[in-house]
Amino acid sequence: MAVWNGSLWALGNGLASTTLVIYLARELYAERLGLGIGLILAAPHIAGLLRLGAPAMINRLGDRKRFCRASFLLSALVLLAMPWVCAPGRLPSPGWSLATLILLWCLYHLLQYLATVALWSWLADAAPQRIRGRFFGWRERWMVAGTATAALSAGLFVWGVRATQPGLPAWIPYAVMTGLGAIFMLAALAPLALMPPCAPPPSVPRGVTFRSIIKPFGDARFLRLLAFGCWFSFFNGVTQSAQNYYPMQVLGVSLFLLLTLKTGMRLGQWTVSPRLGALADRFGNRPVMIVCQLMVAAGLLFFAAATRSHHWAWLIGAWVLWIAYAGLNVCLPNLMLKLSPHESNTSYVAAFFAVTGLCYAGSTIVGGVLLDSGQTWTVLPGGVAMHFFTYLFLFGWATRSLGALLLLLIVEPATKHGNAS
Repeated sequence: MAVWNGSLWALGNGLASTTLVIYLARELYAERLGLGIGLILAAPHIAGLLRLGAPAMINRLGDRKRFCRASFLLSALVLLAMPWVCAPGRLPSPGWSLATLILLWCLYHLLQYLATVALWSWLADAAPQRIRGRFFGWRERWMVAGTATAALSAGLFVWGVRATQPGLPAWIPYAVMTGLGAIFMLAALAPLALMPPCAPPPSVPRGVTFRSIIKPFGDARFLRLLAFGCWFSFFNGVTQSAQNYYPMQVLGVSLFLLLTLKTGMRLGQWTVSPRLGALADRFGNRPVMIVCQLMVAAGLLFFAAATRSHHWAWLIGAWVLWIAYAGLNVCLPNLMLKLSPHESNTSYVAAFFAVTGLCYAGSTIVGGVLLDSGQTWTVLPGGVAMHFFTYLFLFGWATRSLGALLLLLIVEPATKHGNAS
C-alpha cells in the first residue's frame, strides 16, 4: 500500500510539477519573473519551518495515520483550487495573480510537508532497518515511474493543445494539468487508508516544549548529517532559479522538451533505485551518497557548457548525471531515520527537513534576485571575463562537490554485515 500511495501521489506530482507551475507563472506576465521563480521555489520551504511543530500536532490528532491523511487531503484541495483562483484577469493585476499563486503554492507544500513528517515515521515502523534501504529503493522506483509518466504526459498535452487550439488562452492547459494532478493526489489517499497504522513510538511528548524541539540539535551524530543537508540544500538552491530560467528564457526550451529530459532522467532512476537501496543495506548509506553527490554536482558542468555554445543539447549530459539523485533520494532519508531514536523520530524528521528547507529557501531567493539584477558579466581575478550564467553554474559545481567532504564526517551505525562508516 505504501508503494501504491507513492505511485499515485507521484502521478499527481508529475502532472502538477514545479516546472509546469513556473511556466504557468510566466503566462501571468507579471514583472520580475526571476524573483517570482525564486519565490515559487523558496516560499514553501520557508513555511516548512513550521514542521518543527508537527510531532505535537500528530499527538493532538491522536495518531500518525489520521494526521497524514488529513494533511494530504487538504494539500490536494488547495492545489485543485490554485490555477483557477490565480487565472489571468481574475485578480486586480498580474502582480496580484503571481503573489496569490505563490501563496497557495506555499500552503499546498506546507500541508504536504506536515503529512510527510508523519509518513516517514510511519514507514520507519513499517519497514525493518535491515531491509529498509531496499524498501525505500523499491518505493522510489515506482514513484519515479509515476512522476516520469505524468510529466511527459503533461508536456505532450500542453504541446498538443497549444498546437491545435491556437486561440485558447495559454494558461488553460497548465491549469488543467494542475487540476488533474490534484485528483491523482486525492486518489493516493485510498492506499493510505488500507495501510496498517503501526504502533506509534512510545514516550512522544504531548505538547510543544522547547526541549522536544531542540533535542535533535544536541545529537552530535545527527548534527553532522544536518550540516551536510544544509550545505547541499543551500548550494542547490543558489542555482535553481538559473537552472529553470536559462533553458526557458535564453535557450527557448519548450515545456515538452524540458519534461522529456526529466523523463529520461527518471527512467534511469527507475532502473537504479532498488540496486542503490540494496547497496546501502549492504555497505552503508554514506559511500553510496558520496559517489552520487559528486555525480550530481558534475551535472552543472553541462549547463556551463551550454552557456558558451547556446545549444540546448549540452543539457542532456546534466540530466544523465542527475540520475544519481536516486542515490540521495533513497539513502538520505534512510540514514536520517538510522540516526534518529525510534521514540522521537518524528522530531528528528521535522528538524531535518525544516532546517534544510529553510537553507534551500534562502538561497533560491538570492538566486532569483541575482537573475533580476541585470548582471551579464563577471570578471574573475586576473582579468578573465566570464558570462554570468557560466560563472554561476561553475560555482554551483564546485560548492556541491565540496559537500562530499561533509559526508566523510558522518558516523553511520554498522550495517547488518558489520560494516561501519
